[in-house]
Amino acid sequence: MSEPGVSCVIPAYNGARYLREALDSVLAQTLPVAEVLVVDDGSTDDTAAVVRAYGGAVHYLYQSHAGVSAARNRGIRAATQPLIAFLDADDLFLPHKTERQVERFLACPDLEMSAAHAINFWSAELTVEQRRRDPKMTTPWPRSIGTWVVRRHVFDAVGGFDETMSLAQDVDWNIRVQGAGVRIETLPDVLIHCRRHSASATHQAREQCRQAVVAALHAHLRRGRDL
Repeated sequence: MSEPGVSCVIPAYNGARYLREALDSVLAQTLPVAEVLVVDDGSTDDTAAVVRAYGGAVHYLYQSHAGVSAARNRGIRAATQPLIAFLDADDLFLPHKTERQVERFLACPDLEMSAAHAINFWSAELTVEQRRRDPKMTTPWPRSIGTWVVRRHVFDAVGGFDETMSLAQDVDWNIRVQGAGVRIETLPDVLIHCRRHSASATHQAREQCRQAVVAALHAHLRRGRDL
């Protein structure tokens, strides 16, 4: 059986500061990613210049600012490969991520979504006190969106990310997918590093993120009662 190709979708909004590192981590995979798409969500910094420096190795898509869900959905629509991965513009794939997960799709033909574990790391500008406030820092945590590899037909069946949500869109989508009976495997491996920095949405709006996760769970429960 031939290896299925992977499209990696990277949404970016004023992400030039860390985008080179993110792209280099994708392009350095031990099993090459077939297609890398950066969706520029109306950036006003040097995001476009960073991407264009890679030439044909990275596809650049631009849209007026509409939020990360709209950017991811745009990337999904443009992707040409049977497997779709995601990476935020400030995070990093570990070198063997794609190879490890494609191996699982080859070993389990009915597998529809592979996830794994992530571990966070601090950007230099965060103070010791800011680092102490983040309980996620000390241990790997499962099923960050950057660990996902998903067969594209799952998006056809379940739909894309909710563009009306400003936070926790990945949690909402994950709940919908589980409710649809999609076969998901979560590997014990740490396959991405998530950067914590002063401008990240989860750092700036930690309490709002918690509230959005709770709201997504409540919405799922309401949908279940309505069935």
